[in-house]
Amino acid sequence: MSISLKLLPSAIVATVVSMTAVRSPAIIIRHDRTDAQYVALGARYPGVVKVGRRMGDGTLIDPRWVLTAAHVANGVMRRTSAPAIYIGDREVKISRAFVHTRWVDMGPHDIGLLELAEPVTGVTPIAPCRAGGELGRTATLVGHGATGSGDQRARTDDGLKRGATNRIETANNEHIIFRFDAPPRGTELEGIPGPGDSGGPAILERAGRACIAGVSSAGEPGVNGPGTYGALDYFTRVSRYTAWLDSARAGLLKPLQE
Repeated sequence: MSISLKLLPSAIVATVVSMTAVRSPAIIIRHDRTDAQYVALGARYPGVVKVGRRMGDGTLIDPRWVLTAAHVANGVMRRTSAPAIYIGDREVKISRAFVHTRWVDMGPHDIGLLELAEPVTGVTPIAPCRAGGELGRTATLVGHGATGSGDQRARTDDGLKRGATNRIETANNEHIIFRFDAPPRGTELEGIPGPGDSGGPAILERAGRACIAGVSSAGEPGVNGPGTYGALDYFTRVSRYTAWLDSARAGLLKPLQE
C-alpha cells in the first residue's frame, strides 16, 4: 500500500499507517552499524529535549525557548494538564506556546515555539540556521524513543536519545527532505526519524557551530513500511521562518492558549 503523507504531522502519520507499522518508533538506524554509535551521537546534543512524556521532541534555542513542530506544541498544551519539557529526569514547565499563524492540522508551516517558566542552565542552546544553502549538506537528526533498523519493522522502545546523519536531498520553500538510503549508499551513520520524533531537529555544523536547519514534521513509508529503507522525512525549513521566530520571541504574536 502506498500512502502519500508528506503534509501529515508525524502523530497523524502514526495513525494512518497503524495497519502496517508499530506506532512511535524514533531514530531508525542502519542494520550494519551498532546501536551504541547512534546513542553516542545523540548524547552530543543535550539541547534536544523531550516535549511532554510522549508528545515529541524539541530543541533549546535559548535558555527559555524550545523550537519544535506546531503539532507537537499544540498537542502538549491541549492534551496535558501541566505541560513541560524533560531534560533527562529534569522537568521544566512550559508557560506559553506559539504556533505559526498559517499552520493548520495536517498542513504545512509546521513550526512552533515553547516558552519555559524558568531558564534552563547547564545546557548549551542551538541557534536556528538563518542562511540558506542547505541542499546537499549532511545533517544530524536527533530524537528519543523506540528504535530499530531500516531492514525490518521490529522496534524497541527504551527512551534513549539517538542521533543519525543524513544528506539533504531536496530543499523547497517549506521543507528540507531526507531519504533513508540502504547501504552501501548513505552516510556512515545513516538514519531517519519515525513518528515519535516529531519536532526534533536536523542540525548542521557551520563554521564550527551547530544550528537547526529543520524541524521534523512528517514522513512517508519506505519499501517495507514506515522507517524502512527508502522512507522519506520532511522537516520544516527553519531558515524560511526566522522572521516568525523573532516575532514570537519578541512578544509580537498571540500565544496559543490565549
